[in-house]
Amino acid sequence: MKKFRLSIIIYIILIVLLGFPTYIRDSKADVVMTYGRGAGNFLPIENCSLIMTNASVIFNIDAEQYLSRINIDFTGNYTIYNPSESIKVTLVAPFSSEFKNLESSCVIKIENTTVSYEFLEYNFTDSPWEEYLESRYFMQNRKFLIINATFPENDSITIEYSFNAHIEITSSFDILNIYYDVGTSRAWNGTISERVEFKVYGKRPDSYSSYRKDRFEYNCTISDIEDGKSYAWEWENEIINVNSVYISYSYYNPYAKLIFFILFPSFWAGIIISLVLIRRRGKRKARRKLQHPN
Repeated sequence: MKKFRLSIIIYIILIVLLGFPTYIRDSKADVVMTYGRGAGNFLPIENCSLIMTNASVIFNIDAEQYLSRINIDFTGNYTIYNPSESIKVTLVAPFSSEFKNLESSCVIKIENTTVSYEFLEYNFTDSPWEEYLESRYFMQNRKFLIINATFPENDSITIEYSFNAHIEITSSFDILNIYYDVGTSRAWNGTISERVEFKVYGKRPDSYSSYRKDRFEYNCTISDIEDGKSYAWEWENEIINVNSVYISYSYYNPYAKLIFFILFPSFWAGIIISLVLIRRRGKRKARRKLQHPN
């Protein structure tokens, strides 16, 4: 009887463990999720009155071999206006540590002139920019791209950065979300016009972010492009309320899912039947004791 009850307890523990949500790997194509006021595609380290007026971001996603590797070619163009006197500002952009070949392929241009940069890696708790990061990502190290830029008085400058990186798919991936954090525009003053586009070639995403307009959020516009598909989001001269947009690939084993959905009800059915049998057996023993007292 004790062994039987122990087996039931083990089954319950297994079911509880199987019922926990699977850990999802999130790869941030530019910056991590933020809280409060948010952060920027480039975060201004100093408090300043700068306004990011326009942003245009394009991802070219090569998912031909998505089971082993996803190639990401990224270009972002940002127009930043300085309404006051000339100022020199340090800007940073945090990246996911899962992006390979990032440092060697990255190019930063200010007003079409290539400028130098550096990459530093920090753990969440050691980062000088901890205030910009959401605490649920504290276990992950982040690579920070750092540049210095001078903003002339009452004028705009354009900053372009690009990279050609890839993500290696390992057995630890269940779902891969490739994010772009549009909410980081709130780190700058004023409103912004922004367009974010994922151009996907090869395997189409299993899902993508789609929002309800009645919650001040935006639907994704999907269109055909040569040999691929475009997923785009746009905002026009406004404060962006959406935190991020993404495309997502699933690496769940369909056979494992099938087995799980077959076994899960069977486990519960087995436990219920076992409990009923134990209860009946207990009642029979109690009746025997009443009929044949010692």
